[in-house]
Amino acid sequence: MVESDEEQLEQLKNWWDENGTSLVLTVVIALGGVFGFRAWEANVQQTGEAASAVYEDLVAAAENMEADEDAMRATAQNLSETLRSDFDSSTYAVFGALHMARLAVDAGDLSKAQSELEWALENVSEPRLETMVRIRLARVLNASGDATAGLALLINYQPPEGQHVSFEEARGDLYHALGDLNSARDAYQKAIGALAEGETRPVLELKLADIPESPGEDEGA
Repeated sequence: MVESDEEQLEQLKNWWDENGTSLVLTVVIALGGVFGFRAWEANVQQTGEAASAVYEDLVAAAENMEADEDAMRATAQNLSETLRSDFDSSTYAVFGALHMARLAVDAGDLSKAQSELEWALENVSEPRLETMVRIRLARVLNASGDATAGLALLINYQPPEGQHVSFEEARGDLYHALGDLNSARDAYQKAIGALAEGETRPVLELKLADIPESPGEDEGA
């Protein structure tokens, strides 16, 4: 089944809505204390609090688009740029890029979303967050018509424990977009096999069921 650009974009938006807040990430900094660097610790705390405040304002702007979309989008963009320039080494800057990418997807601007996610991937340090960024960027590239580049982000990458379901499902989607149904089936099966006991993913199961058992014979018929 060949999907139109509009259908792929809508699927990307729906996936982002379902998975955008699925991961709870805690960043713990514990470098001070051993050598009594109290001043260093205080500076880290103040920097983290400042970055957190900017990020919270960005989230508020992103969630209030209906009030004044142009103004809120511009505010969110300015706050994201502040995070990058003043707190580029903080995880909040990466979170800001993820929010801006989500806004770009909503607006149908996949080029902007790709740019934001590429910056996030270059600057992310937390493994679980990196997996999220890779998956989202891969899906944006797929929606832009470059499934090969999207798949390249996931090949030879090992996600942390607990993220294999989403990771393998994304690989399956990319293989499917490229017409490699055998690899797509294998990835979907791995995703289902990684589900926790009692967990179900009806959409994932439908994706697997939609692939013929013998795709080579089916296509040649």
